[in-house]
Amino acid sequence: MSQFERKAYAEIMAHHKSPKLSVIFGPRQVGKTHILKKLHRELSKNSSSSYFNLEFPEHSKLFSGSDEEIFNFLKSSGDYVFIDEFQYIENISRIFKAIYDFNDLHPKKKIKIYASGSSALEMHKHIKESMAGRYKKFMIRPLTLDELKSQAGKKNKKTNAREENSSNQDLIKNYLKFGGLPGVYNESEHPRDTDKQSYLKLILETYIQKDIKALIKEENISAFNHLIYILAEKQGQLISKANLAREVRLSESTIEHHLEILEQTFVLYKVNSFSGNLSNELKKSKKYYFYDVGVRNATLSDFKVSDRNKLKGSAWKSYTYNHLLSLANEANTEILFWRTSDQVELDFIWLQNKIPIPIEVKSKLKNPEIFPGFKTFFKAYGEATFGIVFNESLNEIISWNGREIHFISFDRILEVEELFSDL
Repeated sequence: MSQFERKAYAEIMAHHKSPKLSVIFGPRQVGKTHILKKLHRELSKNSSSSYFNLEFPEHSKLFSGSDEEIFNFLKSSGDYVFIDEFQYIENISRIFKAIYDFNDLHPKKKIKIYASGSSALEMHKHIKESMAGRYKKFMIRPLTLDELKSQAGKKNKKTNAREENSSNQDLIKNYLKFGGLPGVYNESEHPRDTDKQSYLKLILETYIQKDIKALIKEENISAFNHLIYILAEKQGQLISKANLAREVRLSESTIEHHLEILEQTFVLYKVNSFSGNLSNELKKSKKYYFYDVGVRNATLSDFKVSDRNKLKGSAWKSYTYNHLLSLANEANTEILFWRTSDQVELDFIWLQNKIPIPIEVKSKLKNPEIFPGFKTFFKAYGEATFGIVFNESLNEIISWNGREIHFISFDRILEVEELFSDL
């Protein structure tokens, strides 16, 4: 797998002195194992440590004893213990709590545990209320453009500005097709586009086989696959559970259950609607975006992202949403969408410290313009001090009624962090 420098790594490494359990979670193949192994290598230089992947039978067997036996085994496994796919251990929260309490009583013999998992559903089931205050979560998402650029820069150190711009455009084009899972960019294993496509299809099949079969009834697998396909087609559109139920031929309650599974196993993000001042705002509507653009394209078996293909507009919105999430602080930030009953809308609302910032995503723009959604939103929400339009090529600022509209190209998307820093 390509050795990408993940921004999350430094934050996770900085937690190595904390007695709390460090839980690393996120979609399959997003790089959790790579991060665990890198931590293991680094921390092993000056301390004793062990690494276990519970999808390996020889490792899983080591954790098949009683709670007390597993507790004693972990105590003897070194100063740092790394457990990949920890959800396979029964009563794991009880064992982790015992380790935490042991550390509290024996500060000079503390055992630091890093654990990873691919399902929030399983994580919450296995880390119960007894672990409250005893662990910290770290979410690993698909690669950002900056992380991809960093890797490309290592390979091509001697490039001029023109070559760098061309390289960035190629990176974005590939991102829209194949997403941000690190394995896609392993040139030795997936050198051709067809190899990348096959890899993403395999990830999708593995997800159904490993994560889903244990969570839903066997007879619902076909309907579940149909549901994923519909959601991929309708990414970024308003979703009606009643309409989905009719199309897939399942009950609304089953659709709701399946949607929850897709969220909790890191396939879909749910985006809620923003509302406050206007009576005609949609208040309980929802949209869904795939965690990874490539997985979404694999679901549709369509990797052709061109100006004439409707896939492109949706892919740009997914790209934008994923990159905004990489900047969001869970404690004070939400990312929502906005729409009124007369179909005035904005793709996203960045809500930070209760201040809403309207955002539009446009592909081709020849000139900057003020879109109707901005005008309506600014009139209703005086606290919204500026707006943002992400697009392919424009980088400039215009004003409307005292508010600045920042046009920012997709390749500079993470520069908005500076705009958000003053909210």
